[in-house]
Amino acid sequence: MLKGFFSNRNIERILLFLFVNERCYGTQLQTLLGVPLTPLQKALSHLEKHRVLSSHYEGKARIYQFNPSYPLRWELESLLKKAYTHLPSQEKKRYCFVHKQKFIPSEKGRSRRKELTAFWEKLLKTRKLSLVTKSRLGNEKITKTGRAEVTVSLVAPSVLIFHEKGYWLVDEHPDTSFSGSFRWSLDLKTSLITLEHLRHGASRPVFLFNLTPIQANKLESVDAHLCGEDTYLGSVIWSNDQIAFHWRIIGPQKNDELIYHYS
Repeated sequence: MLKGFFSNRNIERILLFLFVNERCYGTQLQTLLGVPLTPLQKALSHLEKHRVLSSHYEGKARIYQFNPSYPLRWELESLLKKAYTHLPSQEKKRYCFVHKQKFIPSEKGRSRRKELTAFWEKLLKTRKLSLVTKSRLGNEKITKTGRAEVTVSLVAPSVLIFHEKGYWLVDEHPDTSFSGSFRWSLDLKTSLITLEHLRHGASRPVFLFNLTPIQANKLESVDAHLCGEDTYLGSVIWSNDQIAFHWRIIGPQKNDELIYHYS
């Protein structure tokens, strides 16, 4: 997509990854993009030398991000956003590192069927939600936090609905109210859980994700889903204590990150 702008394919990969995820380090890119480490490190150094990126250390890891003082940063991000929206869905997913939390091991040898069944039982016990939303609009970043009570309705043996009602917070105090409903549908035959938003009612659901286990206590969206011109990707990491649900929504008018913690 950006070959005409960048002679080095790894520079294109790095910039697209940073546009979606904001931060990266060399071995992370090597693992997720399937590219040798040395060319990636050279490309990262090149971008930092020309002040497109800046870096700092966290422990032994050298973390790279866009340089806030780079004069063409927002023009570059606008170009990357447009390039990302035109990628094939599987390639979009490749760049979206949504599962950022530490992996939580579970019972050894648990099959996908048992993994989904255990997750389903955890969904049924959900009562509370805390969430953070981050929206990037050009050089402006808007962060909102909220809390909600969750009522779970089991409408069929393999279908349940989360009814969420709560408040957006200002200085940790309730401010504006919000509510929403999500429908989870379990299909053990295909090893999938489907998530839909019911903003238009149960008869007109808005499809969000098909989620499937990728390892113990972790589910991920099967594909990058297009809703209009927007791309949705998501992953879930769960334990006995909570469910951490991480979304990314990228489109012509959106560049959002949503982090839901259910307990």
